[in-house]
Amino acid sequence: MNRIFTKIAFALLLSTLAFSQLQAQFTTAFAKNVNPGQQSGFYYSLPQTMIQLDFVLEEADCEPGPLANYASTYFGEVEVIEYAAKSYKILDVKMKTVATPDPHATFFVTVGSARGGNKAVFDILPNGIIRSVGSGAALSSESESQPETMNTISADGSSSIARKRGFVKLMTSGKTDAQLAREAADKIAEIRKAKMNLLGFYETAYLPETFKEMYAKLETMEEDYMSLFLGNRNARTIVKSVYVIPSKDVTTQTVAKFSEREGISAGTSGSGSPITVQTLSLNGTAAINAPSQSAVESMSYENRLFYRVPETANVKVSFKNEVLLEERLTVNQLGVLLMVPFTNTMMEFDTSTGQIINFKMQ
Repeated sequence: MNRIFTKIAFALLLSTLAFSQLQAQFTTAFAKNVNPGQQSGFYYSLPQTMIQLDFVLEEADCEPGPLANYASTYFGEVEVIEYAAKSYKILDVKMKTVATPDPHATFFVTVGSARGGNKAVFDILPNGIIRSVGSGAALSSESESQPETMNTISADGSSSIARKRGFVKLMTSGKTDAQLAREAADKIAEIRKAKMNLLGFYETAYLPETFKEMYAKLETMEEDYMSLFLGNRNARTIVKSVYVIPSKDVTTQTVAKFSEREGISAGTSGSGSPITVQTLSLNGTAAINAPSQSAVESMSYENRLFYRVPETANVKVSFKNEVLLEERLTVNQLGVLLMVPFTNTMMEFDTSTGQIINFKMQ
């Protein structure tokens, strides 16, 4: 009888110890429900997707020509630079994703005493995004997954002006602007005639390489003299970066404005026409029966951690009803939050999505 009683008592003791060990690990709660200074623990976040748009722009310094008033007299209806200004043109746009802590998926872990057994060891990046959790030891940092990125131009990169065009020097001594305009127009007529003559002799007189070189020089001379009337545009390439965080509630967001005179200004307060980003979920996670956001925020969970199954979305960048860029991207916050129990396990999270990518039972 005593032997049976001893066995039962020992079994109950083991059960009690196991239960105590399970309960003593940690409790996870949504961050906003934590009272500052009243609990011992730490915060961790799952990553959200921030989209970086790098707009490649042509920025040009526009300078009116000294003979602009005579342009229509000699060349009819032509486009003339009337005053000094800058002008901008969108050449290209590139897209990449950046993982940042998600305020809607930030949690507080209350630490228990963890008496007996292996303790839960958390590995968190400096920005607060969780990387791994293990029983007794953290996972090696060598296994950290790298965020998905795309090749892009540096946000502060710019290219120098290929050829800074100045104005042709004219012999101005004792001459009026009208006389100078007449001389410049005559010179342009001579250059154009020389181009026509060169075309007529091309097949018999010149090798192709020689012809191209001579014709290019005449083209440059004509452009230089025409700039006296039309003005100069000295252009360079610059890159302007704009950032947007896609939302489940707002599928189309105005992220910047663009005007030919001021370029790109981030946000909605600048001048010009809006640049919009539309993010449409492909509903790849629709079949997952996940807890609602209100359930996630209102309850606390013992020995459980949140992870995320990200969503794929179609992302479209538009300007004046024209699609500048359209790509499919992984957008974390459009996905779902789920819970995983922690009982003598080791698990690794993708720090760019919040998904579990490695799970090991101890």
